[in-house]
Amino acid sequence: MSELSAELAALFPPGAVAAQLHGVAQSGHLSTDEIQAVSHCSEKRIRDFAAGRLCARRALKELGIEGFSLLPAKDRQPVWPAGITGSITHTDGYSAAVAIRQGSVRSVGLDSEMIAAVHEQLWPRICAPAELERLRGSCGARRGERAAVTFAAKEAFYKSQFALTGEWIGFEDVVVELQDESGGGGTFVVVPQRPLLLQRHEPQQLTGRFRRHGEFVSAGIALC
Repeated sequence: MSELSAELAALFPPGAVAAQLHGVAQSGHLSTDEIQAVSHCSEKRIRDFAAGRLCARRALKELGIEGFSLLPAKDRQPVWPAGITGSITHTDGYSAAVAIRQGSVRSVGLDSEMIAAVHEQLWPRICAPAELERLRGSCGARRGERAAVTFAAKEAFYKSQFALTGEWIGFEDVVVELQDESGGGGTFVVVPQRPLLLQRHEPQQLTGRFRRHGEFVSAGIALC
């Protein structure tokens, strides 16, 4: 069963509700429309979909919304209830979702990664040269965690901006700078390496938060 997570919600502004699930979820709790939306997918995709929706359903319930089918749009992004923005993530053995009423926050992005899965062979694919240099200059015990946080932060930012702009951006298009690392968490700043649609009309500092929990890291960002 999914459970509320105050620690995960704390990655976002006040009013956010987050839920998480360790392990896998069966598709039995999905609505008929949700099952139909993924009936053509692989078993793994259906399990991931079910786990993410279970977390989202728990978060929405806390906001007073029940019985809502969280269907994917053509671009596979979840279509949230009117007045709500949210984000879903899943990796091997862990799923989570966050939801918040729109107002001062226009969109949110959440991503979780298993630290061990972000191995050194992947770094050149997900990191800009400056990020690679910083990683390789880090203490050996922290390299893997920082690499996973960098990956999660980029994915979280991608989700949050895509919900507003529909723009596809690559890993090389932004650099993540980690700050205030302490106690298994901290903040990060996303620095665009090229003009982004998101900032064309309303430039803003792109700052998020991250935390380590067991063998996973999670990163969250909210766009105003």
